[in-house]
Amino acid sequence: MAYRDEHERCPRCGTELVDAVVGNACSDCHGLWIAAASVVEMASQMQIPPEPVPLFLVDDPRESIQCPTCREPMATRLLHAVPIDLCERHGIWFDARELALVLLRAARRPTT
Repeated sequence: MAYRDEHERCPRCGTELVDAVVGNACSDCHGLWIAAASVVEMASQMQIPPEPVPLFLVDDPRESIQCPTCREPMATRLLHAVPIDLCERHGIWFDARELALVLLRAARRPTT
């Protein structure tokens, strides 16, 4: 468990995370730590007009990494076929460019 005087660190490279407006980012590997609710909101805003977008998570059996907040192992999932790491209590870890890919895929509507 992280203590109040400890800073969140990147679960990939250990660099201290910095404020990135929507979440916390790693200045070295460019990963992003963000609340799940923020991802839902961003995906919804990608729609014209904005509307809710379900974010379906699929199990992805691979080695887990630690949550930057509580240091517990995170669940490994696929979100729009993009591998992400999820702490149910604290947020989602996106490696570099993964959030952009999720939002791009969420914005595409299936053709009927």
